[in-house]
Amino acid sequence: MNTFPTRQTRRRKFLAVATGVALASVLVACGDAAPGSSNGGSSTAAAPSGPWEFTDDRGKKVSLPQRPTKIVMQVNAAATLVDFGIKPIGVFGPQKTTDGKPSPQAGDLDPNTESVGSEFGEFNLEKYTALKPELLITIMYGEALWYIPEESAATIEEKAPMVAIQLGGVSAAEGIAKFAKLAESLGADLNSADLAKAKQEFETAGAALKAAAAAKPGLKTMVVQGSKDALLVAKPDFFSDLNYFGKQGLDMVAPTGGEAPSWEELSWEQASRYPADLILNDSRDFTLPQAEMAKIPTWAELPAVKAGQLGLWHPETPMSYQKLTPVIRELASVVEKARTDVVS
Repeated sequence: MNTFPTRQTRRRKFLAVATGVALASVLVACGDAAPGSSNGGSSTAAAPSGPWEFTDDRGKKVSLPQRPTKIVMQVNAAATLVDFGIKPIGVFGPQKTTDGKPSPQAGDLDPNTESVGSEFGEFNLEKYTALKPELLITIMYGEALWYIPEESAATIEEKAPMVAIQLGGVSAAEGIAKFAKLAESLGADLNSADLAKAKQEFETAGAALKAAAAAKPGLKTMVVQGSKDALLVAKPDFFSDLNYFGKQGLDMVAPTGGEAPSWEELSWEQASRYPADLILNDSRDFTLPQAEMAKIPTWAELPAVKAGQLGLWHPETPMSYQKLTPVIRELASVVEKARTDVVS
C-alpha cells in the first residue's frame, strides 16, 4: 500500500527539515532506479574476518568483534553501497514513488528488502529489532540523521551501533569517496574490474562536463522545483551533485535569500529574480510537471523557457559511480547544446 503523502505535504516536510538544519548551521546533499538482485540475506560479498572498527562523520568510533554482515541502511546509502557490493538486510526511507515504481534513490536495491519505514518520522522499532541488526548506516545533513526520528534515535542506536556519513557541504566525488571507504571496511574490493571500469566512466563523464562548461563561459544555470504555489530555487552548495557540477566549472545560480540552506522559496510573481540561460527542473514525481509550469505566465516568460533551454535535475541519485555517471553525461549533453546569450 502506498503511504506517500501529497506533493504539498512532502514539500512542507522537506522545507521544515531543511529549515531546522539551517538553524543548526548545516548544509546537505541528496538516478534512475532499477530492480536489483536478491540480497541473499547477507550484507557483504566477503566473509567477516577479525575485529571491525570504523569512525563515522560524527567522530563516533564503532568497534565490533567481527565485520558486520547484518546491516540496516537508509535507502540512499543502501543503493550506494549495493553498487559497491554491500547489501542490506533491511532499509528505511522512501523505496517507491507515488505510482508504486522504485524510487530513484533506491537504485538497484532489491525491492523485496525488508523495510522498517518509508517516511520522515517513521521507523518501526519492532521490525528493526526482529532483524537482529549488527549495524545501522545512514547519511547526515549537518547534525540531522536522515530518516532517523530524533525522539527515538537513542533507542535505535541502543539496538545496534550506528554509522553516519556526512554529505553536507561535500561534492558528489567526495561523497563517493566516503562511501568507498566504508564499503571497503565492510569487505568491498575497490580494485575489482567492475568498480575500476565504473570509476573510469565516472571520471570520463566528469571531464566531458568540465569541457562542456569551459566551452560555454557565462552560461548561467539555475536549478528549480515548482509547486502550485511557489518556485523553489536550489542553493548549489546544499546538494552534492550541484556542488560537483559547480566544481566542474558550471556557472550555477546561487540564491542569497531564505533561511533554509537548500532552497530560496519565491512566489511565481518573483520567478524572474535570478536571470538564467539554462534551467534544470527537479525530476521527482511530487514536483509540478513542466507542462503545468508552462501554464504559469511568469514562468513561460522566462528567457530560458522561451528559448527552450530546459533540462532535468535528478537530486536523489545515489552516491555511486554507476548512478552518477549517466546523470553527468546527460547534463554535459544539455550544456553542449545550450546558448550563452539567452540572458545578458
